Amino acid sequence: MAIIKRQYRTKKQQKPVIFYRAEVYIKGVRVSAKTFSIKRSAVLWQEKEKQKFSLSPTSLNDRMLFKDCLEQFWKDAETRMMKSTLQSYESRLSYFYKGPLADVKISELRGAKVVEWISWLKKHKTAQNRGRKSFLHELKFLSVVLNWYRNFVNEDFNVPITKKHRQMCVFKPNAPRRPDYFIKPENAKIWVEWLKEHRSNPVYWRLASFMLLTGARVGEACGLKWSSVDLEKGFVRIVRRVRWDQRTKHPFLEEVTKTSQSARLLMLPEKLKNILREIRKEATNDLVFTDMKGELLKYNAVQSSFNAGFMALDLPWRSTHICRHTYATIALMETKNLSAVQASLGHTEIKMTQKYAKAIALLSSETGEKTASAIFKNN
Repeated sequence: MAIIKRQYRTKKQQKPVIFYRAEVYIKGVRVSAKTFSIKRSAVLWQEKEKQKFSLSPTSLNDRMLFKDCLEQFWKDAETRMMKSTLQSYESRLSYFYKGPLADVKISELRGAKVVEWISWLKKHKTAQNRGRKSFLHELKFLSVVLNWYRNFVNEDFNVPITKKHRQMCVFKPNAPRRPDYFIKPENAKIWVEWLKEHRSNPVYWRLASFMLLTGARVGEACGLKWSSVDLEKGFVRIVRRVRWDQRTKHPFLEEVTKTSQSARLLMLPEKLKNILREIRKEATNDLVFTDMKGELLKYNAVQSSFNAGFMALDLPWRSTHICRHTYATIALMETKNLSAVQASLGHTEIKMTQKYAKAIALLSSETGEKTASAIFKNN
C-alpha cells in the first residue's frame, strides 16, 4: 500500500498542480487505486480500503473456526454426496466437534494441531475396541474437509496433513493380508455345494456362483435386474447397485455404479447362463436375486450364509468380497491378460487389479523352467 505524491503542469500554468495517488496492493497485486488533490483525503480513503480488504471473504474465512468450516462442508456435502457416504462421514463427526480441533481457527490449523488431535484420538474410549487398529479413516475425513475448504473457500490454504500423521494414526499392528487371498477352485466348488444343500433359499448358492464367475461386487449382483440380462447373447449389464443403510441395514437400490468405470458388460459362461435360466423360470419380478418375499436381499443375511459355509468347511474366509478376489486371481492365472481382468472388474487403475489378482497369479511353470535353464544352461 502506498500514497504517491505527483505533480503535473500545463503550458499555460506556471505553478505545478500537486496531487496524491493512493494505491492498495494485496499479495503484490494492485487491487485498488484513486487520485486525490489533498493528502488527507488520500490517507482516509486508503484506510477505508485497507479495512474493506481486511474483511474480504478470504480474510473472514481465515478467522473461521474449524467447527464452522465443518458445518459448511456438511451443508454442501448433503447436496452432492450419496447417502452411504454421508452415513460413513456422519459416524465420525463426534471426533471433530468434541475434539481439540473444533475451536481452532482455520488460519492456525497447522501440522502441530493435527498431531495434538491424533494424540487425543488415541486416548478416546473407542481406541480400546478390539477391532480398532487405527484412526486412518478419521484422518482421511479431515483431509476431505480441508481439501473442500481449499477448493471452494480459500485456495491459498495449505492442507497440513503429511505422511507422519498417517503413521501416527496406526496404533495397533495389522497383520498383512495373506498372499493367497482367494478361494482355491476346489474349495470354491465345495463351498457352493454346501450353500446349495444347507440353505433353504437357493438364492445364496446362485448368488455365490454369479459372484465367483463374474467378479461382480455383492451390491452389483444384488441389484441386478432381468432388464439388464441378455441370455441369448450371454451378457449382463452392470448399471446399478444395492446399498445398505448403515443404521437400519435396510437395502435400497441406486441407479448408479461405484465409479463410471464400474458400469460395464459382463460375459456369462455357459454354466452361469444355465443357472440364470433356472432363476428366470421362478422369477416373480424384475429382480434376479431376491429373498423369500421377492424383495432386495439384506447384506447381513448374505454375509451370514456365506460365512456359515466357510466355517463349516473350515475355510479361513469371512467376507463376501473374497468372491471378487477369487475371480480376479483365477481369471489372471488362466488368461495371463491383466487388461481383460481389469475391464471385467471395472477398475479405473490397473494397480487396483494387480492388488486383487495378486502377483502369484502371474507365476507359471514356464517361469520356473526358463529360470532354471538360464542358471544351469551348461549342466
